[in-house]
Amino acid sequence: MRTSSLLICVSAALALGSIIPSVTTTPTDLPACASQMDGKLPYYQPMGFNFSGNIHRYYVAAEVDTWDYAPTGYDNWLGVPMNESFRAQTYGYIGSNTSIGTTYDKALYKGYTGPDFAQYSEQPDWLGFNGPILRGEVGDMIEIISSRRLRSLQMASTFTLFSNLTLTTSRLIPPSSAPDPGVDSKLWAYHSYVSMYQDADAGLSGPVIVYNPSTMNKTMANNREFIIFYGDNQESNSFLALHNVRKYLPNMFPSMANETGMYPMPGAGNETYWYPQEVNSPLTNVNTSVAANFFPINGWIFANNPPFSMCINDPAIWYIMDMGFDTHVAHWHGNNVVHNGITMASVPINPGQMLTTHMTALNPGLWQFICHFNTHLSKGMEAWYRIYAPWEECPLVPLGS
Repeated sequence: MRTSSLLICVSAALALGSIIPSVTTTPTDLPACASQMDGKLPYYQPMGFNFSGNIHRYYVAAEVDTWDYAPTGYDNWLGVPMNESFRAQTYGYIGSNTSIGTTYDKALYKGYTGPDFAQYSEQPDWLGFNGPILRGEVGDMIEIISSRRLRSLQMASTFTLFSNLTLTTSRLIPPSSAPDPGVDSKLWAYHSYVSMYQDADAGLSGPVIVYNPSTMNKTMANNREFIIFYGDNQESNSFLALHNVRKYLPNMFPSMANETGMYPMPGAGNETYWYPQEVNSPLTNVNTSVAANFFPINGWIFANNPPFSMCINDPAIWYIMDMGFDTHVAHWHGNNVVHNGITMASVPINPGQMLTTHMTALNPGLWQFICHFNTHLSKGMEAWYRIYAPWEECPLVPLGS
């Protein structure tokens, strides 16, 4: 059913996990939810909002998916297999009978093409484990059917971790969410707010791009647009940590589970959790030696990503977000970016922050895109991007076509 309107603003943009509907519907009521996508403006409209008449409809589900942080099996920065990489060995990325390695079950937002949730929507391969890209212009309305599909997860085989939930919500894009002066697009983000720390480590976040009025199609057609997620995923802190131990290290499960202890885990005096706490922060003995702490870009470490690709002289927009607990420094080898009107080789970003930068692809080659914090770089926060040279054929669809 329809919830009240929430503005796309600050870092809380489209915080799907925080929606508290007055009436909820189950997935068997998907047609009823679809009927709520009726184009009606919500009862509250912010001052200065002028409805353009444009409505963007999205269908997003939170699902469990298996994710490998290093699917090639290589530390591509050093050019060696993972089990020969001293970095992978140092940081607990090698699977063993006491360590999960690089493959985990994660809770991820998935986009669908329609309200039947039967077919995934197309997303670029470099997007990784981010949720689907949501887009709209200032003055537009976004309607979303969101579905939680995590019912199969169990904790200690005694109760269901999540029940299915499907709801419809409307979001307005007010002038306060507009791009900065001189540019036509700006990155915001959405993420779960149930227990943000654990939810972020599980993987529940995604991007929102807001454009100036009447500029979305033009901007998309004339620029390469890339989403960059700088994360620090503590798999031992994910609400799926015990689930992953049970699945990938079943022999260790009895020593990791707190089947006789009390739930929920008592929090510190200045910490607040949403109940039921057995959902948010179960008490376990899972630590980083069992489930590692990763520093990925879009979910990949050690340049295991599909390269971000451009043709020579292409204009590109790099949308960067940081949803972890650490500051990062985005750095592109071989090319510079313009941020806030200043040409820069590196751009710092803080947790909860989103940045929009611009590049002209002038220097061809296969280049490294990294975090310039040495410890983060050593832990795998590096990716490839490629600019095709004028003397070779660029396989990408030409811009403006």
